[in-house]
Formats: sequence, structure tokens, C-alpha cells
Amino acid sequence: MTRWGRGLRGSVALLLLSALPVAAENTDPANDGSQYAWSENGGWVNAEPLGNGGPGVQVGDIALTGYLWSENAGWISLSCQNTASCLTQSFGVTNNGCGVLAGYAWAENAGWISFSCSNTGTCGTAAYGVTIDSVTGNFTGKAWSENLGWISFASSGANPHKVRTSWTAHAPAGTPAGLTAGKASGNVVLQWGALGASTSYQVLRGSLSTLRSSGGNFSTATASCQAGLTTTTTSYPLSSGTTTEFYLVRGANCAGKGTTDEGGGAQIGSRDAEIAASGHDCP
Repeated sequence: MTRWGRGLRGSVALLLLSALPVAAENTDPANDGSQYAWSENGGWVNAEPLGNGGPGVQVGDIALTGYLWSENAGWISLSCQNTASCLTQSFGVTNNGCGVLAGYAWAENAGWISFSCSNTGTCGTAAYGVTIDSVTGNFTGKAWSENLGWISFASSGANPHKVRTSWTAHAPAGTPAGLTAGKASGNVVLQWGALGASTSYQVLRGSLSTLRSSGGNFSTATASCQAGLTTTTTSYPLSSGTTTEFYLVRGANCAGKGTTDEGGGAQIGSRDAEIAASGHDCP
């Protein structure tokens, strides 16, 4: 069976592409052919149609965009962002920041393609999914389509193939927005906005009065760090007496912890460096 992009079929697909928006891709960085998946009912699926810089798969920290091409299923869109159609039909393949994919792609001639059993809560009876190694960029696993069957992204068997990207995981950039504090049942309740590429959060806590008296030195003011939070809220018992406290939130994932530094004229020195020197930082 001929892979797309070789022989006459490549020129036909080139004409069809003229109607699609062309975006950058980061597939097959070594140009060694690491761009092919295999569908049991549809044959080869190309993650880098038209070669470097074409409309192929672009892996990002929170989502995949771009297209796959199948000789039998046509164009497979990985995101409604490709055609700016998310307001009318929202779909896409997501990345949790560590290479665990979920969500749906759409094939013009084959319908929906699921990238994880978590989409429908069927992992207990039919476990499947697609992941990307956060260090090497190699895809593994399978997606499922009712019309195309299993779509394998890597195999060393009789029909060897694999897909690879130049994307690798890195610690979340920036700080979570909208941190608020409220009172409930004798507790301080913290809430904040989700930060892309974060799979968990860390909350740093310390003495506000010490921070003020030290001229903003977090190395002496930081008292504790709570790690492994998988939601965007947590609570602490209210302090007794006149003690006042500060709280900082940062994202974390498989590549490490993010930052508490916000920069700007109001920040003096590096919060991250001072917190690390406090002896009370999260590992």
C-alpha cells in the first residue's frame, strides 16, 4: 500500500489542500519518516502532509492543531481552531502538558475519532489512548474511530511505523490568574484560574508581617508549601490572633514546577530563588 505523498496521489491531495488554511507543524523533526500512523480499516495516515511547514500536526502544551491526511478518510482535523469554527462546533485533541492526549478529531469522510477512553468513561472496559513521550516526542498508543477502527501511532511489528514531534514538556510558564481568598467554616478558602500545561498546583504560605518587616524577603517569610493539588481550590484553617499570611500559587507538571515570579516594577528580587532558600519549598 502506498503512503500518502508518494506517487500520483500526492499531487491530487495537493490540489485539495488549496481550500484549507496552512499552518506550521512540528512533526518528524529529524526528517526520517516519523510521520505515519496506521488505520486498520483505512491504511496509512500522514501526520505531515506536504512535508515541512505544511498543514500537519502541531503539538502544543495544551492542545494539538493542524491536520492528518488519509487516502481513504480524507482530511482529519485535530481542532476546530483550524478553521475558526469553535463557536459553532467545538472539538479538538487536548494535551495535559505531559503528553497525555484526549478529546476528538474529525475526519471529513469518517466522522469522529477518539484519542482517549476517558472521553466516554469506558477505560474500565476498553482502555485505550494516545500519549507522547514528554522527553523524546514519540507518540504511542491508539485512537478509535467507528469507521476507521483502531489507529495506531507506533508499531515495531510487521508493519512498522511511528509518529514523532519536536514538542517536549516544560514546566508551566506564568502564574495562575485570579487568586482570591474567602472565609468559610473557620477556613481560608483559596481559588484561582487554571494555568495551561499544569497537571497540578502548589500553594506557598507564609507570614505577611515577616515579609513586610524583611523588605519583601521570601527566604525568611515562607513557612510551608502544599503540593499535588489537582483542583484550582484549597483551604487552610484561619490563623488565630492578629497573624496575617500570604499565599502564592504556581503550576506544576511532569517537567517540574512553574514560577511564582510575576516580574514588573512591584517585585523586588526573585521570589523563586528566595523561596528555594527558605527551606520550606516544595520538592
